Amino acid sequence: MPGQSEAFSRVLIDRALEASGWNLLDPKQIQFEFHGPSGRADYILKGKTGQVLCVLEAKKEDLDPYDAKEQARGYAENLNAPFVILSNGREHWFWNYQRADQRDAYRIEGLPSRSDLDRVRLKNLQPPKPLLTEAVGPEYLRALRGDLTMRGYQIRAMDEIAKGFDGKGRRKFLLEMATGTGKTLLCAALIRRFLRTKNAERVLFIVDRIELAKQTMEDFNVVLGEYMPVIYRTARRTGELLGSSVVVATIQSLMMGRRYREEFTPFYFDLIVNDEAHRSIYGDAREVVQYFQGTRVGLTATPKAYLKNVDVAQLASEDPKALAGC
Repeated sequence: MPGQSEAFSRVLIDRALEASGWNLLDPKQIQFEFHGPSGRADYILKGKTGQVLCVLEAKKEDLDPYDAKEQARGYAENLNAPFVILSNGREHWFWNYQRADQRDAYRIEGLPSRSDLDRVRLKNLQPPKPLLTEAVGPEYLRALRGDLTMRGYQIRAMDEIAKGFDGKGRRKFLLEMATGTGKTLLCAALIRRFLRTKNAERVLFIVDRIELAKQTMEDFNVVLGEYMPVIYRTARRTGELLGSSVVVATIQSLMMGRRYREEFTPFYFDLIVNDEAHRSIYGDAREVVQYFQGTRVGLTATPKAYLKNVDVAQLASEDPKALAGC
């Protein structure tokens, strides 16, 4: 059966843009079929001050949009647009190509909103420091509370993530740690490192029970106190959410009524830490985690044997580059 036409892909892309808050009828937000010196750009996405932010290149549904990366980059360079999106309607790739550390496009599940692109553009003007510039040793948290000491394996885990993030451009990590080895403290220190180096402005920490959220806050209030950590379930009702850089949420509270889509844009969080990650690799819970396009760190106390139930072939077809890097 022959694949659908590019026009069909554009219908899907239009719906995805509308789902992210873009007004297709407003030429101050979107231009279609823009003809420039290097050719025709399918979509031009503009920021709130009218500057061109992104070139979106559309391809037929049965084509790999990633293959159009250099073509789209040529359009973007001529328009001085910092971002490129490649899409066939079903699969989307995002490339912040002007950043030296963003070597390649990466797969995203949802398209960025206008405010997302504006925020990432501003971050480009003051790029973050490498994670490893924030040195971590046994006394890293001692100034926050005298009895907090980082263990050797915690420091090594943090540094391995930093090396993958800084040197290899990796954005997905899995930490396997036995119960009682200080996962929460490690996460608090890891989040602090991301925030202090400006590699994250907003962090989401996902747990699967409200009791765990409350326990997590005990450590976060000590280690991350200046970043105003909050529990999502209560903060969304009191207005504290907007002032917080660290949000602790149960997977259930995010899923209820698909609040995560209503209250957050895909690029809202720069770092997503998923406790007990093996419980959210299927169904709606997986959709929540994949919706957010920041760096993802999964935690599990379960041996890797749980992966025997994962359809690796399916994951490879969905995102082979991410699977290879995990």
